[in-house]
Amino acid sequence: MAANQEHENAYVSNEVSANKHMTSVLLFTASLLLLVLVGYLTKFFGVSHDTFVLTVIVIPIVALALCTPMLFIKSERIKRPGYKIYLLILFVLAIGTLNAIMPKHASLGWAVCIALTGHYYSTKTCRIMFIAVLVMMAVCITLGTFIGEFDSHLLSGDLDEDTQLIHNYLLPNTYPDTISGRATYMHDLAAAGDNRYVKIYGTYYLGRALFVTLLYVVMLFLNKRTHTLLNSEISINTAFQKNKTELEVAKDIQLNTLPSESVSSKDAEILAELKAAKEVGGDLYDYVSIDEDHVALLIGDVSGKGVPAAMFMMKTITSFRDFATAGKKPSEIIKAINASVMKGNKASMFVTCFLAILNKKDGTMVYANAGHNPPLVGANKDYRYLKCNSGLFLGCFPNCFVKDEEISLKPGESVLFYTDGVTEARNGSGELFGEKRLLEVMNKQDYTSLVELHHSIKNEIASFVGDAPQSDDITIMTLKYRGGQYSYKEQEFDAKKDNIPAMLGLIQDFGKEHDFPTSFTNQLTIVGDELISNIINHGYGETKGKIFLRLLLNHEENEFILTVIDEAKPFNQLAVVNPLAGTEQGLATIGGLGIHIVKKIMTECSYDRVNGKNILVLKKRF
Repeated sequence: MAANQEHENAYVSNEVSANKHMTSVLLFTASLLLLVLVGYLTKFFGVSHDTFVLTVIVIPIVALALCTPMLFIKSERIKRPGYKIYLLILFVLAIGTLNAIMPKHASLGWAVCIALTGHYYSTKTCRIMFIAVLVMMAVCITLGTFIGEFDSHLLSGDLDEDTQLIHNYLLPNTYPDTISGRATYMHDLAAAGDNRYVKIYGTYYLGRALFVTLLYVVMLFLNKRTHTLLNSEISINTAFQKNKTELEVAKDIQLNTLPSESVSSKDAEILAELKAAKEVGGDLYDYVSIDEDHVALLIGDVSGKGVPAAMFMMKTITSFRDFATAGKKPSEIIKAINASVMKGNKASMFVTCFLAILNKKDGTMVYANAGHNPPLVGANKDYRYLKCNSGLFLGCFPNCFVKDEEISLKPGESVLFYTDGVTEARNGSGELFGEKRLLEVMNKQDYTSLVELHHSIKNEIASFVGDAPQSDDITIMTLKYRGGQYSYKEQEFDAKKDNIPAMLGLIQDFGKEHDFPTSFTNQLTIVGDELISNIINHGYGETKGKIFLRLLLNHEENEFILTVIDEAKPFNQLAVVNPLAGTEQGLATIGGLGIHIVKKIMTECSYDRVNGKNILVLKKRF
């Protein structure tokens, strides 16, 4: 049913386009008719009085008729199946008029009538036009014999333009160049043995009819072939769209397999995102809480692209979740994953991965690497690549030869896990982004939030790559160890105006718990009210959704961090223009003045869109 609809839509679209082109052709033909009329009015063409009178009357009427399609160019009528017949009849009328008036000049116009059917890819339309042309050509040649310009091919003899008399060596008399005069002349010629009707239809008409027939056969095959090609193209496009839809569904399933919620506690924070190069890909990341004190993190990259890689990726994640249990070391989990993904792996696919288990209490991170890129670790412009054994990728060999290693994270330190889509991103010249450039980005500035770090990495990659196409999946996962130096509170609310007091109450309660000055708590309330109201009114609008608030206090740095997360449409409030530097009358853009106040109150403000969510991070240092 959908395929039939696709075919119907394609034919309708083609006919509408062809009808519009035909309208332009008819306008051009109307101009040509009027040009002929001007030629007669200025005596450029020498014709009889009868021909002149008929020309002056008929041409304006036909030219006006040819302009009528312009009245329907934007109406629904142009989509009707029979509308093309109306246009083709008008063109036949125009050529017929020219052929009747100018028999020896306009006879080839009939070929154009046949050729124009090629617009419609329809053998039926071509056949109808062919029959109409043969009939009308016979009629117009007959009319042209009596009312058109004098044509010796039709009438024989000669015309004296000064006296407007017809002479013929077979006849002793002369004849006036009028309709009745030509009729008498034709009768006398037939009596003298020169039957012009036989020659007109047996030679003049037949020769042109054979030419039109030849063109008709060519156009018939061309229309049939084009029709077949159109059907084939529609079928291919339908199959492509179906495949694309299925891939989009597969992509949704794949992305929904990955964790979309960031992890936040007083001890640790995790943020991850994946940007696929195609509809589905082979990059993966995951994190699960093993117990109250331990969290396991996995990042990996499957060989290949497309659906097979996506299926292998999902099998890897499923195995990780099955085997990441309390008491197991990273190497043991990796070996169990390897044994699982090897089963049924007839395509000999493999996956590289890095698995780490963090002890949130003391910052100890035990890890094992199976052929994956080494992560970066550090803080405050002092990041470095983590030294680790490379290990062997998973999926092909019974033994994966991975080794457990250990590092102690200091409070405030972060670990950046990534796939090779980051370091192997290429610009238009084929140059790689590279590990050195990634390290330079990490040490470019202090990143007090993971959102800010992710945003900076993505911007640097985008700036480096430019317009070059993305060749591989890009995945980033960041772990920040807080080590208990944070106090935090978080809660999710329905994005309703009625819930604004409760959201602001969460901010006020946090301020009271940590002895914020009353003036600063009031300022935070203003900030929260502005941001939350904008999300509800301009982000979600009439749609339903959630707003997530996270409040953090870094005791060592004496810094407050407010994170606001929503799933509304892409909406960067911080990009609103400062109204105080704007219009002549000082009129504020909607929300502009409020955001200006927010930026004045907070020390730093940043925005990013991660995994379909708007994330605002606002900081205030005391």
